[in-house]
Amino acid sequence: MKPVIHVNINVKTLLPEDLSFLSLQGSHPELYFAGDVIDELSKDKLGNLIKDVTEAKFSPTIHAPFYDLNAGAQDPRIRAITLERFLWAIDTAARLKAAQIVIHPGYGPWILTKRFDIWLGRAKENLNKIVAKASELGIRIAFENIYDTHPRDLAALIEQFPKETVGVCFDIGHFNLFSETSMKTWLDTLGPRIFEVHLHDNSGDDDDHIALGDGIIKFGPLLDWFSKPGNRPYLTLEMEQRTHVIKSIHRVNDWMAGIKD
Repeated sequence: MKPVIHVNINVKTLLPEDLSFLSLQGSHPELYFAGDVIDELSKDKLGNLIKDVTEAKFSPTIHAPFYDLNAGAQDPRIRAITLERFLWAIDTAARLKAAQIVIHPGYGPWILTKRFDIWLGRAKENLNKIVAKASELGIRIAFENIYDTHPRDLAALIEQFPKETVGVCFDIGHFNLFSETSMKTWLDTLGPRIFEVHLHDNSGDDDDHIALGDGIIKFGPLLDWFSKPGNRPYLTLEMEQRTHVIKSIHRVNDWMAGIKD
């Protein structure tokens, strides 16, 4: 199996040579737009980015802004700006011809004494709007695990929506830091609705975003899951240093070499 690998890049620090680097590695960008970038991004700059991505024949994905955002916040004004940011990101994904967008829902395990159902009740109006917009534009949404100790909340979230449009981005680094259950449980629970996997490694103490194999994460259950027919999510590397990206691309290619398409 020859994987298609994406690499997360912050648009705020994006340089032309970064896209050239991805081309040389045979990979594609996952473009992350922070809130301040959105506010400062002129029409011309966005047009130039779209032009560069198109001319390089990339198949990009998008990572929506997430700092301070919460689709189910108690404060209605936070919910409103969250909706505004997410809709902008979905529209921009369409302009970049991205097939998929990663979104942090915004909940945490200790909100309202772990009452995820209350959070979801407040978030549902916003979530309905962003899913409807994504569906209209033919873009899939992958909701990412952050502080989740178990996959049950993400499973409950995505069950509200069509499986063709809404799934999960399984971030293996966040899993390693916060999960209280096994990787196999996550993979078995979410199964074919895992649309994307964020790949990076860490020490178990911090979200280090280092090269695969340089930390303590055991990737065996994920590789077993990849070997099963139909489990073909997007694979996205999340690390800043180019040496870590190069090492990780080689590691992923080695992993996948023995897996049949």
